[in-house]
Amino acid sequence: MYQHLFDPEAREYASRVSAHEALERLKIGNSQFITSRRTASDISSELVEHLFVHGQSPYAIVITCSDSRVVPEHIFMTSLGELFVIRVAGNVIGDSELASVVYAASHLHTRLVLVLGHTHCGAIEAAMHGHEPGAVSAITDRIIEAIGDEKDQYVASTMNVRNSMAVLKANEELAALEDDGLEIVGGVYHIHSGFVDFLKQ
Repeated sequence: MYQHLFDPEAREYASRVSAHEALERLKIGNSQFITSRRTASDISSELVEHLFVHGQSPYAIVITCSDSRVVPEHIFMTSLGELFVIRVAGNVIGDSELASVVYAASHLHTRLVLVLGHTHCGAIEAAMHGHEPGAVSAITDRIIEAIGDEKDQYVASTMNVRNSMAVLKANEELAALEDDGLEIVGGVYHIHSGFVDFLKQ
């Protein structure tokens, strides 16, 4: 999978990967993850040096939860340089997360954005129990807005993902990139099995 990174034209690689191809790669990687006992990711010194010299060209942007059980690079069996990952508890979209997505989409020419929620999310469970005091409320208040009084944990996770997708789609800079092939999709990672349930549009 990583042969392209050592190609002289590697810096242009991401702009040639369509959102559809990127999504298929994620699906294939997740299938491999479910059946594997160890990752075959490339973390070699040669790759580290190549990425330093030639820069990054990730084929997908992934916004996901900070939960230590949810690691996109493993879930999708990728190596260094393939994913632009943004992690925040509850996979909510605030100003910093939005700016990070816009940067990767506009400057790195990455054409797929995946909002990845997960089952048994602590942030969603906290939101279901009401407003959290202090700093945590910056996250739980956003989740409450997304899920309302929903009590089914999985349904709430999908609602929260779709709300973050809607925030991204409402951004004018990202909307302008849709004509250039940008796509925003959602998924939910099942922490008991490793399976990613990609949501229908």
